[in-house]
Amino acid sequence: MAPNEKYPKTVSSTGARHIKQDSTDAPDTQVVSYEFESFTATWGHRLYAGNNAEKHNLGCYFYGTEGTLHIGWQDAWTFYPANKNEKIIHKEAQLGQPDGQNITELWANFLEAIELRTQPVCHIEIGHRSTNMSLLGMVSYKMGRSVKWDGKNEVIIDDSEANEPLMRKYRKPLIYPEL
Repeated sequence: MAPNEKYPKTVSSTGARHIKQDSTDAPDTQVVSYEFESFTATWGHRLYAGNNAEKHNLGCYFYGTEGTLHIGWQDAWTFYPANKNEKIIHKEAQLGQPDGQNITELWANFLEAIELRTQPVCHIEIGHRSTNMSLLGMVSYKMGRSVKWDGKNEVIIDDSEANEPLMRKYRKPLIYPEL
């Protein structure tokens, strides 16, 4: 992925609720296309039909021209080269114990970054942009149409209806902050 491209230009999503029977409105099947300036990324998920077709039951697959990268949780990450003559690369997870999470380590790194005036390993801007991607996918899904995103100003272009879910309605006397 091109690291210098921070925002998609257009987001298109389709999905449905075929299986899940709960109180949420999130789809149990969804495919989202993110069109950037120089590439298109497609994300898909399903919350059913666990099978052995894929080697890992949790995580994300990134399919590229050089191969496939699986980023998991407890099984860490594995790169499967497109060239079958190249070696598969695997890195084991480094998880905090006893719960298999890294919350303690992440907070320690965050506090250390404040003290040393450095960037933490989990930079807030990257987290913000990642969250925006999933939210834009849901907005497109719920609107039933593609949305054009102005990442610099963080608004959906020429679509006031699609912009509504981007702002939270606060209970009084709180108000949405205006910049």
